[in-house]
Amino acid sequence: MSDLRVPDLNRVLIAGRLTRDPELKYVGANNIPFCRMGLANTRYYKDKTTGDRREDTTFIDVTVWRAQAEFVGSRLRKGRPVLIEGSLTTNEWEDQATGQKKSKTSVTATRVTPLDWEDFSGGNARPAARTESEGPAHEGPREIEEPIPEDDIPF
Repeated sequence: MSDLRVPDLNRVLIAGRLTRDPELKYVGANNIPFCRMGLANTRYYKDKTTGDRREDTTFIDVTVWRAQAEFVGSRLRKGRPVLIEGSLTTNEWEDQATGQKKSKTSVTATRVTPLDWEDFSGGNARPAARTESEGPAHEGPREIEEPIPEDDIPF
């Protein structure tokens, strides 16, 4: 069994809703963009003893860098459902008040994909329903108001 090698793999895919508006900031002399946001992932399950439907929500801190950070900071808002692809990162520090060592695991995202229609007003985006007064969803080609002279027809 000592010959068995397991590759180190640190990849996560998490779908959930943003818990707050992303905070876009710039760091360093080169002004590298980064964005911090919170994600809520809810797991639904059936309680075996009572048969009731239960839910368990996990809150995850996410950091995004560079072009993805600018996209997230400009386009996404609290409540939007997203799919996060990235890796786990653990930060460690010492609490100044108590002297205790603390740590926090978060996700460093490489890709953030919105899971709903784009809505520039932010919040819970839903595509607007089309009313009859707005006309059909797909209109045919528009009519040309003046007739085309016979000289302009290429055949």
